[in-house]
Amino acid sequence: MSDKVKNVVVSVLFVGLILCLLLFSVLKKPSEVSKSERRKLAQFPAISYETLENGEFMESFDKYSLDQFVGRDWFRQLKANVLFYIFRQKDNNNIYLADGQVSKYYNQISKDSVVDAGKKFNKLYNQYLKEMNVYYSIIPDKNYFLAAKNGYPSVDYKEFENYLTSTVNSNMKYISLFDSLQESDYYATDIHWRQEKISKVVEKLGNEMGFSVNNNYTLHELSPFYGVYYGQSALPIESEKLYYLTNEAIENARVYELNEKTLTMEESQIYDENDFENIDPYDVFLKGPRPLFVIKNENATTDKELILFRDSFGSSLAPLLVESYRKITIVDLRYIGSPLLKDYVEFNDGQDVLIIYCTDILNDSSLLKVF
Repeated sequence: MSDKVKNVVVSVLFVGLILCLLLFSVLKKPSEVSKSERRKLAQFPAISYETLENGEFMESFDKYSLDQFVGRDWFRQLKANVLFYIFRQKDNNNIYLADGQVSKYYNQISKDSVVDAGKKFNKLYNQYLKEMNVYYSIIPDKNYFLAAKNGYPSVDYKEFENYLTSTVNSNMKYISLFDSLQESDYYATDIHWRQEKISKVVEKLGNEMGFSVNNNYTLHELSPFYGVYYGQSALPIESEKLYYLTNEAIENARVYELNEKTLTMEESQIYDENDFENIDPYDVFLKGPRPLFVIKNENATTDKELILFRDSFGSSLAPLLVESYRKITIVDLRYIGSPLLKDYVEFNDGQDVLIIYCTDILNDSSLLKVF
């Protein structure tokens, strides 16, 4: 076969491949979400004279075509495998593998954000918490245990801690959790800690806040669990098992959540296995992102009440505190503004308050709706 014929054949095959991909992309029903990437995918944009003229249509169409490209996940996996295993690149989009864990590093502390978080804690204190027993904690991300020792960029967590503690009102007591965790306490493919592994965290909080739990739980298993880094890494990583804990106190507690549409409190659940099928299976714990819950346990070991300001890590922590508190009010300030709290939260003298957020949230404190 002559070179000219070979060139023609290669060109025809290449053009044919492009046309086939284009045809399949046009005929394929657009997917609404990417479960692997934990996000909604762009949909075909509306066409109008205005959007065509100002370029908005083409900009939106570019996003649509990238999100809905046929075989997109396969090509993402191919790219990641080539980078990791052929070119021996140490990370892909800041995601790396080390010590059996998948993580995403960052190497910059936003001092302004951490200080702003501290000021927001102060504002909460001044608005609602002056006559209460107030504690606060930082939940370290797993890079604290993984990044530096494996040669990846890391932040100075002591500096991070100092920015916050030097800002927060001294009437609020800081409880350090850095020594109460280790890398195996986190899911290998996810950002979150494992509920069944945080007994030392609960013990540390209890020692400082004056409560105790007996750690006599029944273990429940759900699988396969794929964490947020599973999809982002685009690597063939093994799935995990998600566990959640129950005991008599948890099973008999009454749970209420704020309905965001009706703005009324409705009965809810601490765990719902149906939520394991959500885009984020970690939603099993307190139904995922929600503004406000109230958990009541009439048979608690004390008459104490707790207000817990938390992020998604707190969703799995809160059930382990039910045994020790007659009432726990759980607030996620990412989804409810502080001015609204007076309408839905009972602030009483002598209550315990725990403000606990992970480093990712504190490093982007604009997410906290404290005004």
